[in-house]
Amino acid sequence: MCDVILAVIERPETARQTLDGARRLADLMQSARINVLAPRLPPEATILPTEEVLTAHKAEQIRAREQARIVALRPVFDEWRQTAQDAQVTVDWADIEGPADLLTAEWGRRADIVVLDRPIRREGRSDPPVVQAALFDTDRPVLMMPPGPVAGLGRCVAIAWRDDPRAIRAVLAARRLLAPATEVHVLTGVREGAPPPRLPDILAEHDIAATLHVLPVGPGVFGAELLARAHALGADMLVMGAYAHRPWRELILGGVTRHMLGEADLPVFMRH
Repeated sequence: MCDVILAVIERPETARQTLDGARRLADLMQSARINVLAPRLPPEATILPTEEVLTAHKAEQIRAREQARIVALRPVFDEWRQTAQDAQVTVDWADIEGPADLLTAEWGRRADIVVLDRPIRREGRSDPPVVQAALFDTDRPVLMMPPGPVAGLGRCVAIAWRDDPRAIRAVLAARRLLAPATEVHVLTGVREGAPPPRLPDILAEHDIAATLHVLPVGPGVFGAELLARAHALGADMLVMGAYAHRPWRELILGGVTRHMLGEADLPVFMRH
């Protein structure tokens, strides 16, 4: 029996980071299959009914553009696949025409972990459909890889902790990745006057040694504080619960999840 990792790749410039993240997960899990999904957007998904009519010529142009993107993705996959096969990891490629969010949800529900690249940040815009599908429709943890190179994954892990079901689910989903880590750091925010926190019981119950770090919660962006402390500790992965509020509310109010989706420059392991 092996675990299944789904790696969804859409952009040639970030595909290698996503694939490397999936490969590192496979190494940590010791027995895993990696399904690589490259969705091809169907022409009808690119046209709003109020905008224009989808002519046969327009549909052909869209399919040609999508095929060119897949052609650009394939060499990245082929080069990476050799390194995965050298490590005896089973790898499969699928480029399928269909809405990327629906394909991610369908394939993600059959996987144990979904790996994505960090979306391009657009001010005032909601999360891309693929991200929402991975977080809300698969019922699986999501590893989000940053756009830049990543030196390692899982050696020094930071946990963004708050005592709520999402953080608990994230830690439970990541416990096999936490066990071999050489360092585990728990980062928790405390407002002025609140009682001092302690290490979560869930870590001791799963024999995971960790160090507690308390961050004051002030008027600044707490997501930025988390990232800064994680980097100061040398963390190569951040584990956290995703979305304490619905995405539309965090779009208005701000929130740690939205900050990570837009700014995280290290791998983030999330669970809603």
